[in-house]
Amino acid sequence: MSESRSLARELTDRERTVFTALLHEYIMTARPVGSRILSKRLAMKLSPASVRNVMADLEELGLLVQPHTSAGRIPTTVGYGLYVDSLMKRVDLRHHERRAIVHALKEASLGGVTDVLDRTSETLARTSALIAVVLSPNLTEGILHKIDLVRIASGRLLVILSIRSGFVRSILLEISASLKDHEIEATTRLLNERLAGLTLDQVRRTIGERLRGAIASGKPLMKLVIDSADRIFREDRVGEIHLDGTSNVFGQPDFTDLDETRAVIEVLEDREVILHLLASGSHTPEEGLRISIGEEIGRDVLEGCSVIAASYSIGDIEGALGVIGPTRMNYAHLSSLVKFAAGEINQRMEN
Repeated sequence: MSESRSLARELTDRERTVFTALLHEYIMTARPVGSRILSKRLAMKLSPASVRNVMADLEELGLLVQPHTSAGRIPTTVGYGLYVDSLMKRVDLRHHERRAIVHALKEASLGGVTDVLDRTSETLARTSALIAVVLSPNLTEGILHKIDLVRIASGRLLVILSIRSGFVRSILLEISASLKDHEIEATTRLLNERLAGLTLDQVRRTIGERLRGAIASGKPLMKLVIDSADRIFREDRVGEIHLDGTSNVFGQPDFTDLDETRAVIEVLEDREVILHLLASGSHTPEEGLRISIGEEIGRDVLEGCSVIAASYSIGDIEGALGVIGPTRMNYAHLSSLVKFAAGEINQRMEN
């Protein structure tokens, strides 16, 4: 990022103007941009010959490339990087876009966190016309607020974990029918005294050590809880992925090769790839945003793609969301869209 910002400072006003206008024109048309067209689009008066000279200089700097002889030019990965780091201006979302996200989350909030994240990915995909992905928070990093042990039938005990973020997790355990209510109450008190305030992952890893004295006293319920720690305190759906809009790539002029398009969709079925895409980012144009462009992603299949991602918070745990599409994407508009969606999840879940 520092290299692209340094390069941006070296550009003349004329070079910045020509480069930005070319990038915007290419984003809109998906066709290489020639000097004659660009000359007409520029606010400043420049002849096609002058524009051609500036474009040649920008090509030498590695910001543009000429895909075919006698054709116009298109931005490179370096060029897009320079744009998002130094030249991109914040844009406001259109009213109907903001309303679509707010309305979707308002409707979904009654169904709980999973519904909120599902609706967010659906709405992001529809609004962006790209692939949208939402990664659910990692509950193992959530801080335990309280444990409740509730007998629900002879031989059955419900373990309820309340996490500070507002999540609740419950697990059913088989217990000895001879256990008395006062034993369950005493175990509940001790568990809360020793474990409240720790993350679920810390509880799972250290519960034996923290309750060693209770085990030694031969309390059967305490032993059952410790032996069941992996079941109770490990979240089965850590980082659950909500993916929508994969069919949108077929409508993009950048993906005319069906085999290449299918390869892009197939690689996005790999959970580890999604985690990498949402967590990494070579560019951070503003706080909370991460952008990866083309070759920066580190996957040959995705060299024609870019990712715009942001984090969201539910209480004290974080998730992530983003859009995936061609490198020829409207970075300014989509950055605002992704950041707005993340902010709406934060606000919706706080309320």
